[in-house]
Amino acid sequence: MKVNFKLMGMLLGGLVALGSLAACSKDNEDSKPSTQASSVRVSYYANVSEELLDVANVMVRFIGDNGQVASEQISSTTWTKSVTIPLPNKAGLNIQPTLKGSVDEGEYNLSAKGQMAYTWLDQNGQQLQAGSTESTPELSALFYADGLGQYLGAIGANCQLARSFAKDYSVTDTAITWGGNAGDDSTQGTGISDEGATGDNR
Repeated sequence: MKVNFKLMGMLLGGLVALGSLAACSKDNEDSKPSTQASSVRVSYYANVSEELLDVANVMVRFIGDNGQVASEQISSTTWTKSVTIPLPNKAGLNIQPTLKGSVDEGEYNLSAKGQMAYTWLDQNGQQLQAGSTESTPELSALFYADGLGQYLGAIGANCQLARSFAKDYSVTDTAITWGGNAGDDSTQGTGISDEGATGDNR
């Protein structure tokens, strides 16, 4: 019986190539590191309009390095903060403006938006895997003085993020008790929704 060594070589080569492709495919599917994450580095960002700072004291509440709620007052239109939070834990931020007092009659162009980006770290603080960036709705509208109070309450209710992080790299929605006026989700009369909107409130 004659054996076609050339044909056998081609067949064996094809099988090796298929095995290599299967291994690559498995690597692509399982992109998460096998090591459990020890902490998550979170970079917070808030952006507000100059006119919002003119009429309100703007506080940002966020989950800090110790996994507890911390707060800072915004003094410029942009605010950033980077923290490292041990896992499992929550992370998030909330923008809370409070009207300074009576304001002059007229138009006010107010806007606010928050954002957080996160990265998974090992026990030595080395990056295991990049996460993603999440943003709050951007609330922006032209308002008159008599509508500012309701609008500021809507910012506190809608400009917030709250996520729960686990050591296996999973991220889920959660709830965080911020304190202040964040629990007031009334947007009646403001012309905005959770997705944000622009409008004219008179």
